[in-house]
Amino acid sequence: MTKEFLKTVVAGILAGIVVFMIPFLLIKVIVFFLLIKAIFRLLGGKRRWYGRGMHAAWANKYENMSEDEKKAFTEKYGKGCCGWYSSCSQEINTETK
Repeated sequence: MTKEFLKTVVAGILAGIVVFMIPFLLIKVIVFFLLIKAIFRLLGGKRRWYGRGMHAAWANKYENMSEDEKKAFTEKYGKGCCGWYSSCSQEINTETK
């Protein structure tokens, strides 16, 4: 009889600990997912918004150019602008040397 009573007491204590710890575990899980969300927003969000805004600005500028300016612009920036291996970065690197 005491063995059954002790099992019930131990089960009650364990159940109480689990019920007490659930909010803390949920908070940790929620904080973990919020941190992951923030990391992805910080790493990926700038490229997404930068690309959209710059496209509109360059499209407007490109529409208002003359044919000669468009030709010069596409020759200079036709393969991309200011990446590590782009033509303008190579021009800058050769000018600084």
